[in-house]
Amino acid sequence: MPIRPALLIALGLLSGLTPFAINLYLSSLPSIARDLASSIELAQLSVIVYLGVFAVMQLFLGPLSDVLGRRRTIGGGLIVFLLASLVCMLAPSMEILLVGRAVQALGGAAVAVSVPALVRDLYEKDDYARVMALVVMVMAMAPLIAPTLGSLIIGVTSWRAVFLVLFAIALVTALLFFRLVGETLHARYRHRFDAVQILRNYLGIIRRRTAMGYLLTGACSFAGMMTFIVTSPYVYIELHHLPATWFGLAFGANVALSMVFAWLNARFVKRLGADRLLRWGLLVQSGAAVFALTLLGIGEAPLWAIAAMAALYLGMTSVVLGNSMAGFMSLFPELAGTASAFAGATRFGAGAMMGTLVSLAHNGTADPMLIGMGVSGMLALSAFWVLCRDV
Repeated sequence: MPIRPALLIALGLLSGLTPFAINLYLSSLPSIARDLASSIELAQLSVIVYLGVFAVMQLFLGPLSDVLGRRRTIGGGLIVFLLASLVCMLAPSMEILLVGRAVQALGGAAVAVSVPALVRDLYEKDDYARVMALVVMVMAMAPLIAPTLGSLIIGVTSWRAVFLVLFAIALVTALLFFRLVGETLHARYRHRFDAVQILRNYLGIIRRRTAMGYLLTGACSFAGMMTFIVTSPYVYIELHHLPATWFGLAFGANVALSMVFAWLNARFVKRLGADRLLRWGLLVQSGAAVFALTLLGIGEAPLWAIAAMAALYLGMTSVVLGNSMAGFMSLFPELAGTASAFAGATRFGAGAMMGTLVSLAHNGTADPMLIGMGVSGMLALSAFWVLCRDV
């Protein structure tokens, strides 16, 4: 099937909802904590709650997309996401905000889990990797502009306006989706809902060593990225006194670099293959991980060194995540929704776990960030070399 620009834009916006939901309000975490008479640790928990619910619900919503189809699953998720955004905007307390974030994650999971399955309905392995790389480029606009946009909003009004903007973004995405994207799941791949069979399908995925290698590679790499997302507002703004606006620009620079490599990945994946590009991306990312762990031994790491490490690590995330997902999804053409759900749950579960650990390890330094990113990068490389050595 030809790759239509309109379809890429629609898929990129759908995939960008969760990055927007996470990144748009990062710079407002300190002000949320102050305004709701809470702590920075609880404000960070609102990120982790989103990730945790997002991860778990994909296990249920992915198989549901194999039953209902991609269009119904995504459409329902968009409606839930819109309503939850309003709850977050009006939240009078941290508890209500956390509930709103949990419901928002439910809607986001229904959308996100269906996008890779939708692309798998249409394309094979290397074409899938190319399309997903292009989708990542569009999707990357969210974390590229979100922190800066959030910082600008905070500079002129309350953090509540951030969630109003998020509502508007989701509304535009919903309108474009229903206008541009039809149902992609062929009738012969539809399943009836069978909880026992779903469990068997998940167990079948776990038993495939190569599949788990691809999956854990992406999940560990993603955990390092989520470590940066959870901890960077404190490290950059509070610890190193970087103005919120400059934090948005610094964050966006990392995303811009990731977009460049996503474009290069899309251009060369048909010629070089997804697995070769994945190996190269992992080598660079593991080098950044070693750099992060080295910074632990020099006392309080300077901001320029942290920023350089983050650029190396985050610049490779589009290469590692896109190609590992392509390898994983190519193994399950008949279970695209279930496979996508399992991949998403594993990836975001790893992110939530690492984010929780680094939040609990908060000690007023950058050490939790450096340890989290360093360990994650080394685990990603290890998972690929141990479990995918035959590819």
